[in-house]
Amino acid sequence: MSILRSYTLVPAFDAVRSRSALAGSADLVVLDLEGTVEDALKPRARIMLRTGLSADWADDERCAVRVNAWGSEAGQVDRMALSGLYLPAVVVPKVETPGDVATARADLTDSDLGASALHVIIETLIGLENVSAIVESDVDSVVVGAFDLEKNIGAEPGLFIPGIMDVRCRIATAALAAGTASFDMPWADTADSDGFEAHLTHSLALGFTGCCAMNEAQAQRINAVYPPC
Repeated sequence: MSILRSYTLVPAFDAVRSRSALAGSADLVVLDLEGTVEDALKPRARIMLRTGLSADWADDERCAVRVNAWGSEAGQVDRMALSGLYLPAVVVPKVETPGDVATARADLTDSDLGASALHVIIETLIGLENVSAIVESDVDSVVVGAFDLEKNIGAEPGLFIPGIMDVRCRIATAALAAGTASFDMPWADTADSDGFEAHLTHSLALGFTGCCAMNEAQAQRINAVYPPC
C-alpha cells in the first residue's frame, strides 16, 4: 500500500460500521479486536470479523485488523480465530521493542494468516523509549497511541499538553528519520472543525505523514491535507 494518510478504527463486532468504513475514504480501515471491544464482546467480534473477511473484506487492501497484544492470551485467541484467512494488514498494539516486531513478523510468516503489512502502535513508556529502533525495523507505519500514553506519562488529556506534545514530536521525528509512515492521534471533538484544522496544521508541522480519523468527514479532510506518501 503506497498511500497512508488517513487511519480509521471500527469495532469488529459492528458489521454495519465496518462495511461503511470500507466503503469510505480512509487509506487504512482498522477492524478492531482490542481497545474498542469489551472482553465480553470479543468472541462475537472474532466471529463477525471472520465472516466479513471470508466474504469480501479481505479483498480490500486498505483493510487491517488490530489484534490484542501479541503475547497476551487474547492475542493468541485472535490469531487462532483468524487462522486460514488472508489478512491484508495487521495492527499490533503495545509494541515496545524491535524484538516484538520480529516476533510478530515471524509468527505471521509461520502461520497461515498471510498478512504482508504490519502496523504498530506506540502506547507505553518502554515503546516510546525504543521508538527509533522500532520504526527502523520491519514496520509499515507507526501510530501514536495517545490515550494510553496520556495515562502512562500522567498527562492531562489534550493535544497541546506539554507531555503529549513531546510524545507526538518524538514519534513523528523518529518515523521521519527512518522514512516510515506515521499516524498522529485523532481529534476527538468531531463538532470542532476549527480545532481539527489546527490539529492537522500542527501535525503536518511535526512531520506526521497521516492522522487518525474519527469519522468519514475527517478521513476525507485528512486525505485532502496530507500529501500522498
